[in-house]
Amino acid sequence: MTSDEARFGELYRDCFRSVHAYCRRRTSADRAHDAAAETFLAAWRKIDEAPPGSDVLPWLYGIARGVVSNTRRSSFRARRLGRKMVSIGPPRQDWPDDVIVSRHETGQILIALDELSAGDQEVLRLSIWEELSGREVAIALETSEEAARQRLSRAKARLADAYDRLERRGWPRSVALEGGVQ
Repeated sequence: MTSDEARFGELYRDCFRSVHAYCRRRTSADRAHDAAAETFLAAWRKIDEAPPGSDVLPWLYGIARGVVSNTRRSSFRARRLGRKMVSIGPPRQDWPDDVIVSRHETGQILIALDELSAGDQEVLRLSIWEELSGREVAIALETSEEAARQRLSRAKARLADAYDRLERRGWPRSVALEGGVQ
């Protein structure tokens, strides 16, 4: 076994669950495993670029971010094609990966989060859901630590504004999100 193989094996054992959870929070359950696998395939190809120690997980999140983004684009194209096909065939039933967020408070935050840009959503998810430090967020986003902190601060402010706007308008009773809880 080469040193790259050993390093990759250790990286996989130590980080697969976290990377899979990252993917699961951003896509459907059936797509999350494939996205995690694609992330590790890309990591194997870039094993020489993998940072040492605790920086490897944020590095993997950065790779997973690209994989999930590609998955979303592909899913969007598939849904668009599905809608076109429905117009010429029998009525479409709900997509199996549609999830209804039943908890009111969670739904409120998710609605407000959905109003933010993809960049704001990602920096908030990395910081809050993945519990990364500012330095680790910077690694995942391939930016400086100061830029990551500024992006997070601005994203939090925009999330608060979106939440306040929605609260003033009144909240919907439930929320359906395509592709799972984001």
